[in-house]
Amino acid sequence: MRVTKRLPSLSNVAAGSTAVLNLPLGRTYENLKLEYSGITLAQMKNIQLKANGKTFQKFKDGAEIDAINKYYGRQAANGLLTLWFVQPEMKTARDERITALGTADLKTLTLEFDVDAAAANPQVKAHALQSEASPFGLCTKILRFPVNSAVTGVQEIDNLPTGSARIKAIHLFKPDVSKVELELNGFLAYEAEKALSEQNQKDYGRIPQSAAATHLDFVLEGDMSQAVVTQGVQDFRLRQTLATAGATNIVVEYYDGLAGI
Repeated sequence: MRVTKRLPSLSNVAAGSTAVLNLPLGRTYENLKLEYSGITLAQMKNIQLKANGKTFQKFKDGAEIDAINKYYGRQAANGLLTLWFVQPEMKTARDERITALGTADLKTLTLEFDVDAAAANPQVKAHALQSEASPFGLCTKILRFPVNSAVTGVQEIDNLPTGSARIKAIHLFKPDVSKVELELNGFLAYEAEKALSEQNQKDYGRIPQSAAATHLDFVLEGDMSQAVVTQGVQDFRLRQTLATAGATNIVVEYYDGLAGI
């Protein structure tokens, strides 16, 4: 049975502080909704979800979460930010629900974020959609890897962690990435200009967030089995072509267990 729950109050929701929510354990989380006012999404910084003290989802800010949600066509509403654990864009109920966040075997589950000092009168309430109890199993592990380039042109990144996780998608948060390549053990698995990538994604109902990011999506058909297999991959290289120098925030969505990368 699904239930909608108002969660305990967050502590330290104040400008310049780190807000913390200790999530109740036992049931399975399908999503977590943050109802906010007096603060913008960009002012909710360094958002982290931790299970037993280990970070398994990390975002630059709320705007980054919102952009990823919009890319997948997940509904957005003013004053609400949703952290999804199930995957409504998947085609089968199994694939949609297999990453639901079970907590029956956890000791702690926390949400933390820094409140920007410029937030006027920050107020945040948390709500959750939950189902029956289950252990923490496969999750969508979302991690960020900031990189910087002092020059334009092709930048190669060869140190993204993989372990034995599968990769659902990679989001490159820099507006002027014009081309992306992904090479696995010398095999060129992905090569496309941004315009072509975005058209392919639109063909399958995605909504590319062109002004913010370039996306590599490996499960366009809503089929988890198409995710990139990294087990046995010794040489993993991502190349981005930059029109301007500067920072790119690389956000990788993995399918993994808590004990993985």
